Amino acid sequence: MRPTSRPGPGFYLSFLLIGPLTYLAHELGHWAGGEAVGVDMWMTLNKAGIASGGTPGGFEALVIAAAGPVVTLSIAIIAYILAIRRCSFIAYGVLFFQFMFRLIAGGITLAGNNPNDEAAIGAMLGIGVYPLTVAMSLVLLAFTWDAARRLRPGLVANFAGYALSSLVITVLVFADGLMRGADIRLL
Repeated sequence: MRPTSRPGPGFYLSFLLIGPLTYLAHELGHWAGGEAVGVDMWMTLNKAGIASGGTPGGFEALVIAAAGPVVTLSIAIIAYILAIRRCSFIAYGVLFFQFMFRLIAGGITLAGNNPNDEAAIGAMLGIGVYPLTVAMSLVLLAFTWDAARRLRPGLVANFAGYALSSLVITVLVFADGLMRGADIRLL
């Protein structure tokens, strides 16, 4: 079934409202993963880390690194299913945001600046920093592409999704830098 309408305000608001919540869910995944394996953790808007004095073993470090991407992939799968089954542009917006979130993180890794979560996992597994970074982006691209093919949101909506995703991610990263400078943590 193809939708007979175009994305409305809910699609655009999904980037501004739900996007940041899913971004925080990703970081909360890291935090919860660490706490679940007995590592004392802290969390800000854009980072979850090991509390001072903590030194996780290899397994614990792997769980901490993988927990965020697992949360993001889970959100993407749920959003994909809802977008397809309900012809939901809001769910498509959430899916699109997950793709952009990991694509931008992967781009930063590929630029050689800061390894993202998938790169850290690849390094721990001894397969290099690029395979999982590229694989995650390609999987999310496949979900997003298929949902776009079915829903047909249009070029303008996709460009708006790109712009809004970029804006939200940029604001969160810069706000996190300000909060860290003031030593403010969420958890």
